[in-house]
Amino acid sequence: MSTAKTLKNLTLSAVFIALITTSIFFVRVTLPWGGVIHFGDALVWIAAAILPFPYGLAVAALGPGLFNLFAGLTMWFPFTIIIKPVTALFFTSRESTILSKRNTVAPFIAGAVNMVLYFAATISLFAFGVLATDEPNIWIAGAIALPGDVVQACGSIASFFIISAVLDKIKFKKLY
Repeated sequence: MSTAKTLKNLTLSAVFIALITTSIFFVRVTLPWGGVIHFGDALVWIAAAILPFPYGLAVAALGPGLFNLFAGLTMWFPFTIIIKPVTALFFTSRESTILSKRNTVAPFIAGAVNMVLYFAATISLFAFGVLATDEPNIWIAGAIALPGDVVQACGSIASFFIISAVLDKIKFKKLY
């Protein structure tokens, strides 16, 4: 890969990281039963559909991960920097458009995987982490977060399709 292309990928990666971190920070709704609705996942997936593989994974880890650190949610940081890149793996940047065949199926898989892995993360935090409790039924803690996770996944999927359609309409990948 040429130096110019590497610089372009690094620059767009930095823009995505900043955009994801700030969008989660400033454009989010905290749900009364726990969880947060934001556009960060949609932007992670769009980055994964635009940037080459290693850059997309780095954006997926660093954008949401930095939000966790800046927002004081450090207990979620180790989970986020693993979970978000895993969800980005379902997308491809090798097509000429963002909304390729693979990328129209990927958000549904990524959303489901995101819910399962954060459910496991919640259970881990209550069983072993900073939220450790003697409560024998820690599964309830994970189940309480599920409705918020479902709403978050649906919002992310819808946002991904809307933003991607706009970017494809202006032929963003060809401009990039």
